[in-house]
Amino acid sequence: MSLEVLNKLWNSLRTRIVLSVMIMLLPATVLMFSSYQSIRGSLDSITDIVDTPLSKLVAAKKVQSKILRTELPFHLYLNRGESADRDNFIKLSIEVDILFDTIVKIEKLTQNDSELLSSSRSEWQQAKSLGESLLTITNIPPNHILIEKVEEFGRHLERSASLLDEITELSLHDIKDIRFVAQDNEWRNIGFLSLIYGLGMLLAILAALSLGQSVIDPIRKLEQVVNRFGDGDTSARINLKSNDELGNLANSFNALASRYEQIKSELDHLSTLDNLTGLVDKSKLANEVQLEIERARRYDRAFSVLLIDINKFTEVNQTYGRLVGDSVLCSVANTIKNTIRPTDIAARYGGDEFAIILSETDYQGAMETTQRIFEAIENDPLNIGDGNTLSISISIGYATYPTTADSEAAIFATTKKTLTRSTFNKKVKLQLL
Repeated sequence: MSLEVLNKLWNSLRTRIVLSVMIMLLPATVLMFSSYQSIRGSLDSITDIVDTPLSKLVAAKKVQSKILRTELPFHLYLNRGESADRDNFIKLSIEVDILFDTIVKIEKLTQNDSELLSSSRSEWQQAKSLGESLLTITNIPPNHILIEKVEEFGRHLERSASLLDEITELSLHDIKDIRFVAQDNEWRNIGFLSLIYGLGMLLAILAALSLGQSVIDPIRKLEQVVNRFGDGDTSARINLKSNDELGNLANSFNALASRYEQIKSELDHLSTLDNLTGLVDKSKLANEVQLEIERARRYDRAFSVLLIDINKFTEVNQTYGRLVGDSVLCSVANTIKNTIRPTDIAARYGGDEFAIILSETDYQGAMETTQRIFEAIENDPLNIGDGNTLSISISIGYATYPTTADSEAAIFATTKKTLTRSTFNKKVKLQLL
C-alpha cells in the first residue's frame, strides 16, 4: 500500500473520529445543560413553595407565643403591683407589635392570610390598650369592674391567638402540598431527561456511559432524597462530593432541608409547653420519665419524681375567681423553676398538680428538694391586690427509681400515695394574711 493511500485512509479516519467526537459531545452537552436547568428549576420551585408558608408559620407562632406571654406579667402586676411586671408587659407589647410588622412584610400573603392577620392584630391592639389602661390607672375601680375588664383583656388575647392559629393551620396545609408539587416536578424532569438520555444512547454509547457516571447518578440521588423528604423524612440529605453545579444545587437543597428541620424542631418544642405556666405538659413529662428510666438502667443510677398538689385550690377559684387561681398556678410554677436545678424538669401534671423529675437524685436528695420547695412556697405568699396576700399550702409526694418504684406507672402511683402536706402549713388554713 502506497504512502499516498495511507495518508488518504488516515485523513478519512481522522475526519470520522472528529465527527464521532462531536456527535458524542453534542448530546452530552445538551443533557448536562438540560439537567442543570431542570434541577435548578425544581429546587427553585421547592424553595419558593416552602419559604412563604414556613415564614408565615414561624412568624405566626412567634407572635402568638409573645401574645400569650403578656398575660403573665399583666396578672402578676395586678396581684403584686411591682413595676418590673408592668415594664415586662410593656416590653413584650413592643415586641408583639414588631413581630406583627414583620408578618405584614412577608411576600405572597393570601387575602385570607391578610384578613386573619388584620383581625388578630386588631384583637391584640384592643387587649394591649385595655392592659395598658389597667396597668397605669391610679384609682383602682371596684372589684367587679376590675374583674370584668381583666376578663375582657383575656378574651381579646385568646381571640388574637386563635386567629394566629388559623394562619398556622393554613401554612401547615400549604407545606403538606409541597410533597405533591415536588412529585409532579420530579416526574416531568424524569420524562424530559429520559428523552435526552435516550437520544444520547442512540448517538454514542461512550457518551452515555460517561454521562451516567457524571450526571445521571447524582440526579437519581437527588430524586430519591426529594422523594424521602416529600414522604416526611426531614433528615434526608443529598451526599454529592463535587464542586460543580450539581454539588452546589445539592448544598442548596441540604441547607433548605436543614432550615425546615430546625423550624420543625422548634415548633415541636413549643407544642409541648403548657400555655399558662410555661412548664412542659403531661405528654412531654411521660416521655422524659421513660428516658430517665432507660438512662438509669443503662448507667445504674437512681432518679426521683416529685408530685406537687396545691391544697384547697378549688376554694381559691370559688372564693377569688379564676384569675387569682391562674395567678396561684403561675406563682407556684415560678417558685418551682427557681428552686430546682437547671438539669431538672418541671411539668404541669394536671389542673393544680405539678411534677418534677430530679435526675440522678436518690431518696435523700429528693427529701432535701422537697424541703426547699416547702420553704419557698411558705415564704412567698401571693399578692392578690388591695394590700392583701394569700398563703398557699401544698402537698408533695415522692418516688425514687428503682428504690420505691420500678416503672412509670409505679412512680406516679407511689407519688400519689406519699402526698404529704408541708410541716410549715399543716395548721395554716387558706386565708387572707
